[in-house]
Amino acid sequence: MADVTADVTMDDRLTNQELREAADRLLADRRDVPAGSVIRTFSRSVRTTLLDGFSTSEVVAEAERRTRELLAQRPAARPHLRMWAGVGVLAVPRPRRVR
Repeated sequence: MADVTADVTMDDRLTNQELREAADRLLADRRDVPAGSVIRTFSRSVRTTLLDGFSTSEVVAEAERRTRELLAQRPAARPHLRMWAGVGVLAVPRPRRVR
């Protein structure tokens, strides 16, 4: 009897290399967004794509598409939180001179 597993030519698993390559493409395309935000968005997209029942061969492409869509909705540049809250630069008090 022949070994059935030896005849498998297509590996249907999700590989780290595929995920890294997709993440690198996303990082290269969206340099205006912090890298951590891009990676977190991509990670969430991979998770939701898997939960939605996509086959493992379609996960990377669909997650990359979803990530691009989500990042397109994000504004290109956000004002610093202090400027948004109306708080200027904090003044650091100087120590008093002792006579």
